Amino acid sequence: MSYSRELVDDLLKASDIVSVISSYIPVIQKGRSYLAICPFHDDKNPSLNISKEKQIFKCFSCGAGGNALTFVQKYEKITFDEAVRKLAQISGFDDPRLSSERHEKHINPDIVPLYKCINDLQLYYRYGLATEEGKIAKEYLNKRNISDEEAEKFGIGYALSDGKKTIQYLQTKGHSLKSIEDIGIALARAEGTADSNAGRLIFSLADPDGQVIGFSARRLRDDKSAKYVNSPETRIFQKGKMLYNYHIAKETARHDGYIYVLEGFMDVISMAKAGIQSAVAVMGTNLTDEQIHLLRRLKCEIRLCLDGDAAGQEGMMRIVNKLSKAALPFRIVSNPGDLRDPDDIFQEDGKDGLIEAMNHLVDPFDFQLNYYLNVKQLTSPEDRLRVLRYFIPFLRTIPAGIERENYIAKLARVSGYEADVIRGQIAQVEPGKSTKEENEAASQFEFDLIQPSRTFVSRLDNAERETLFYMLNEPDAVRYFRQSIDTFYNETYQAIANFILDYEQLRQSKIDVAILMNDIASSGVSDAELYEAKLSEIASDNYHPNYSEDQIVALAKVIREEKDKINDKIITQQKALGKPGDERAKLYDEFMKKKKREFAQKSKKSAKGEF
Repeated sequence: MSYSRELVDDLLKASDIVSVISSYIPVIQKGRSYLAICPFHDDKNPSLNISKEKQIFKCFSCGAGGNALTFVQKYEKITFDEAVRKLAQISGFDDPRLSSERHEKHINPDIVPLYKCINDLQLYYRYGLATEEGKIAKEYLNKRNISDEEAEKFGIGYALSDGKKTIQYLQTKGHSLKSIEDIGIALARAEGTADSNAGRLIFSLADPDGQVIGFSARRLRDDKSAKYVNSPETRIFQKGKMLYNYHIAKETARHDGYIYVLEGFMDVISMAKAGIQSAVAVMGTNLTDEQIHLLRRLKCEIRLCLDGDAAGQEGMMRIVNKLSKAALPFRIVSNPGDLRDPDDIFQEDGKDGLIEAMNHLVDPFDFQLNYYLNVKQLTSPEDRLRVLRYFIPFLRTIPAGIERENYIAKLARVSGYEADVIRGQIAQVEPGKSTKEENEAASQFEFDLIQPSRTFVSRLDNAERETLFYMLNEPDAVRYFRQSIDTFYNETYQAIANFILDYEQLRQSKIDVAILMNDIASSGVSDAELYEAKLSEIASDNYHPNYSEDQIVALAKVIREEKDKINDKIITQQKALGKPGDERAKLYDEFMKKKKREFAQKSKKSAKGEF
């Protein structure tokens, strides 16, 4: 958050959420609450609930929730700082701090020397491209139809083959050998330290703000070295936390309403040449949680397109599962039988051919069925049954008709089951629901070794949720949590509790939910949207008993009992498996991590209105 906490607190106190939302969409009053057609999903009946008392909104259909500032940011699809200024304008909040406070990104001073060093190195690589030796790199770029302007835009350069001169250049610029080593290009040799990228074409890798943090160096000569050499993990470069071209694509993706996720640098560059600016590359065939968070920030449809070979298709299957779990909107580029990547398509078919290919979009269901039809055909009866159970719940969400029948026919080819059998499975339970077997199949066919009773989880979840509700409304409940409970089992509840404790310590006052939401939104944590949505859901609860000391003590007792039951059941089952003590401890730790992930996923679904 660039603006100070105090300024944003004052802005939220001066804003009325009903007036703010009314400036965008019609709002109707119903008793003490206000309702509106939710603008964040295809809403037919008013499902957006607005609390004037708590200054928050919550949609129990799509899960959207937050305060006045959150609404402006979501509705306008703008940055946090832009939303602050917009909300101030709507609310008539005139404060000199809005223009006087400097908006500078805080940078760890220990990192500054590394940024300066790598920026000078980037200039040196750009210089290398203009030298006589750099003609080999220029020839490669010419073959790929990359102009000088495009090379400059994407930070493409060349590392001179005498790697010792790179080190000498950086040292003459005042950079220490330690800084040079810390940016990841120093290669120790008998004759001295040299540039590990020497003699290669250089692709600059930048963080979301455009700061160069690393490089990917491509082989240009016909030798046995690796085709690409990426910067090693450093204090400023972690491959799994960045997406190639994100700093450029983020400026257009929100406006375009989509972002293409590709596999290679040249794919992204060719997309730009074809006029598609909203594209990033993952530098591989996987997608990390940090990269998913970057994509979530764009608030647009993700269009996934990895290479058409088996490795690329398997990578897409992994990413499909991750994007589905993250509840992000996405489709897949699908051109069955065409194994070319976007760059190849552009080189062979030109701009129009690439645009046409990239607009062949299918939903995840279609893609996964095609994967089992064309890439990984099923052989065992067990696998066919699991795939059938995996897809049945989705088919129940589709009304009877031509679309469903097309899916049934395709699933019949994949699974080997007759269409009538599939129709019978669809009709077994009500639309949108799943059987126990289908739920098991949906977890990517993993066998759950230890499965404590779901009743334990439900009772524990209810007790923790009610305790959190009291913490939002009663200072005594916050003090009791700190003294006698300390931690929740549900990681989402625990994260919100931590924000509550920080709020109380910082302000020494009763919780203002709207301001607490801003603390979460401006914290920079990857699951901030989830925590905001869950907080708005819990704050909107109206069915809890009146708070009393006896009530909070009873809840704490339930929490302790249910944790003990889960622990006892795990230990009993592990002993029954005949595991030695150290192996039981390891299994216990793994299980606890798994169950916490399940809790978090359950919270995400609940926050989005999925039950």
